Amino acid sequence: MLFDEPSYHEGTIHGGTQRGVPDVAYDSAVLHGGVLTYLDIPGLQTGFYLFGGTSAGSPQWSAILAIADQAAGHNLGYINAALYHIAQALPHYAVSLNDVTSGNNSFGGVAGFAAGPGWDPATGLGTPVADQLVSYLIQFVSPGDGTAAIAGSMPHTHGYPPAPGHQKPH
Repeated sequence: MLFDEPSYHEGTIHGGTQRGVPDVAYDSAVLHGGVLTYLDIPGLQTGFYLFGGTSAGSPQWSAILAIADQAAGHNLGYINAALYHIAQALPHYAVSLNDVTSGNNSFGGVAGFAAGPGWDPATGLGTPVADQLVSYLIQFVSPGDGTAAIAGSMPHTHGYPPAPGHQKPH
C-alpha cells in the first residue's frame, strides 16, 4: 500500500509524492559490530553468538526510545516528525544521526538502493548517536504529531508503484 508524502518529509526526501521508507537505520553487520549474546536454548549448542540485522537493530532503537521516554518523564509517542525536523536542522542532524553515505541494501542477488548524503531509500536518515538524539527527540516531539501524520497521509490501495525503485536519485 502506498501513502501520500507526509508533511514532515517536505524538504528532506528527494523527490516523489509518496511516503518514503525507511526512516532510520542501525548497524546490521554481524561480523563488524554484531551484538554478542549468550544463548542457552534446548536443542542448540550453548555459548556466545553474534547477531545483527533487525534482530539487533530494532531492540536497540527500542532501548534508545525507552531511555528518551524515561528522560522526558513521559511517553514521547510518535517520533517520525521530530526525526525529520532534526534532519532539516543541519547542526542538530550532524550530531544526532550518522548520515550513511556509502553502501547499499542489495541482498542475495536482488538489487537494492544506494546510500547517499541525507535521506536515502537504503538507510533513511542514518543511524543514531544515542545521547544527542535523545536530547533532540525530547525537544522536538509534539503531542499531536501522530494524529497530524495520520490525518495528512491518505492510503492508496489501487496498486504498486509503476516501477521498482520508483524514487528519484539524489
